[in-house]
Amino acid sequence: MKKIIFTSLAFCISISLLLFANAIDNTITKDEFIKIEKPDIVRAIYLTVNSVSYSNFPKIIDQVIESGGNAVVMDIEHGGGKLAFEPKNEYVKMVNPGSQTLNNLKETVDYLHSRGIYAIARQVVFNDPYASTRKPEWRIKYRWGGLYDYRWLDPSKAGVQNYNLLIMDELAQFGFDEIQFDYIRFPAANHNTLDYWYDEEAFKNSDVINHYLKRARIIADKYDIDISVDTFGAVVFGDVDSKIVGQSIPEIAQIVDAIYPMTYPSHYSPGYNGIYDMYYAPYTIVYESIKRFIEQANGNAEIRPYIQGFALRAQNFGTKYIADQIQAGYDAGAKGFAIWNASNSYSYSWATLNMEPDLIEEPEEPNVPGIDEPK
Repeated sequence: MKKIIFTSLAFCISISLLLFANAIDNTITKDEFIKIEKPDIVRAIYLTVNSVSYSNFPKIIDQVIESGGNAVVMDIEHGGGKLAFEPKNEYVKMVNPGSQTLNNLKETVDYLHSRGIYAIARQVVFNDPYASTRKPEWRIKYRWGGLYDYRWLDPSKAGVQNYNLLIMDELAQFGFDEIQFDYIRFPAANHNTLDYWYDEEAFKNSDVINHYLKRARIIADKYDIDISVDTFGAVVFGDVDSKIVGQSIPEIAQIVDAIYPMTYPSHYSPGYNGIYDMYYAPYTIVYESIKRFIEQANGNAEIRPYIQGFALRAQNFGTKYIADQIQAGYDAGAKGFAIWNASNSYSYSWATLNMEPDLIEEPEEPNVPGIDEPK
């Protein structure tokens, strides 16, 4: 019987997670790490596997520090999903044997900590072409039969969730301060034609995403690290997008430590929510988006927008274009940011890494005649 009750599924996969977790050789303890405190305001850039593995990596970190940054978000997978390290867990290794490119991840994280850099691992979750080709039974199906886009895994399948949680467990053992889940969602397209494993009449897409995150929370607490998610910027404007992809910000914020909205101006169309100027004046669209994220998170998770550090559709791209986005986030209440450039070209970004929220001095209490007047 293909459709199963989600509560039963939750019990089964929770038990299986414990079995898998017990099978992991936890040879690294927290006492072996060089530790660092989380910055009050996270100011990060994104780095690919290539950037981290190349010999000039220390020079990149020098530039981050000299520019006022205090964090990096780094890939732990090659493009397409192949792990950049060789996993220890036999189940993970069966699906994804990985490569030796970043087999020194613990040393890399220790190096970042020794430089005062907060280390964030970016783990791509449900968009995984590498795993889907090796485990086609994990793929999403069409309602009329046949398999959907080979890049996508069905988030509600027990094997898919267990696989990703076991990868997370290994990442935590390397000493990362935070695990950031990307593609932590359902596909945005073809939602009316897709047939998922869970009972879609009894549960919502967001129930599946939240269930995964609650299980990730258990692992994070085990290692005393933070977890975060990347989300569409549009999920806070009405509920259509959030229902399709399963990203409910009020619910997610109660589980994770931070949310990174991808509020890239290039990803909105002119006229969206009555805003037309995002391609040459990005402040308004970022401010309006982050303001809604702050409201919906309701203080339960930090909001740190991903900043567009690339020129797509930007008519006047440069340092000011990036700075305007960061300032908009701060003005709306964000607690930091991460700049995204897929090729890691940050020539226009370095000058913005030291930006912090404007400090607003509290006004002095006025003297009340007859009460506060000196005697």
